[in-house]
Amino acid sequence: MLMTAIECQRKYGSRYLMAKAIKAGMLHKVATGVYSDGSRYRYVELLQTRYPASAVTMLSAYYYRNLTDVIPDKCHLATERDSTKIGDRSVVQHFVPKGTGGIGVESTVLRGAQVRIFDMERLLIETVRLRTKLPADLYHEVIGNYRRRAGELYPARIEDYLDAFPKREFLFDIIRKEVL
Repeated sequence: MLMTAIECQRKYGSRYLMAKAIKAGMLHKVATGVYSDGSRYRYVELLQTRYPASAVTMLSAYYYRNLTDVIPDKCHLATERDSTKIGDRSVVQHFVPKGTGGIGVESTVLRGAQVRIFDMERLLIETVRLRTKLPADLYHEVIGNYRRRAGELYPARIEDYLDAFPKREFLFDIIRKEVL
């Protein structure tokens, strides 16, 4: 399990006891301000520990949600528009409109990693919202898989989420025509 330095201090009581745990091999420093209790972790978990306001989105989320078989070479994370830029070269940062960063985010274990990821409905909204920036073949593959899994979607949830987005009606028309 990954922990921030503050969480480690709470668990061990002080920096001194943290240092003793590191020497004893009970705790491992993974990155600046991030520690592991020795259990395995995935890189996406490390990124989300370092950037707690982020959520897995786009190509990474498509892969985790089995909407595509394309394995992403970088981790795609969504943050709100006013967030600090993520300087990690292995991350593609997607800025979402202010006030929408927490909409549709669920914490779950996918492929052995504990991740905060957009649910299917929010991911569909992001896909339609950014459709012109996606490669056409990827967009059609993802939309086709959404169409096949349309019975798993909650249209009322989509409508609720869309209330927070500009161009609500325009986005819902595209979703209704292409997926629902």
